[in-house]
Amino acid sequence: MGRDLDDAVLAATSNAIHGAGLIQTLRLTFACKNLPNLDTFTRTDGMVVLHEKRGTMWSMLGMSEVIMDNLNPEWVKCFDVPYKFEEKQLFKVTVYDIDDFNNLQNWSSHDLVGELEFSLHEVVTASDQILSRQIGAKKDARIEITGEEF
Repeated sequence: MGRDLDDAVLAATSNAIHGAGLIQTLRLTFACKNLPNLDTFTRTDGMVVLHEKRGTMWSMLGMSEVIMDNLNPEWVKCFDVPYKFEEKQLFKVTVYDIDDFNNLQNWSSHDLVGELEFSLHEVVTASDQILSRQIGAKKDARIEITGEEF
């Protein structure tokens, strides 16, 4: 029985490596620092939207929760994406200041804080797998994209 199990594992591993290329799941999390205060009476109510480029189109993968009144949000929502070692995978993260809580996907009703295009390779090869870049027009506003392999 042990040999049958070894053969099955070897066949599955070989198929995954040779058939689909090398793939590993990467968990992406997002945090921002020094966001601009786009609200009049309170602080920014931030939300992240993640897109993946497929061909020439951007496909939305999901949205984070809204973090209220915070210029340095750290979102709990994470996004598990397949990291394909042999492909260039492009993503776009958009940060919004939410103004209409009843229509989260009505992008025109929110203030755009900024957006960033990045590749998974940039995240994986960044120091401690944390990619830090400017987000939006404010020079000291930063987004940190953390990748965790599992």
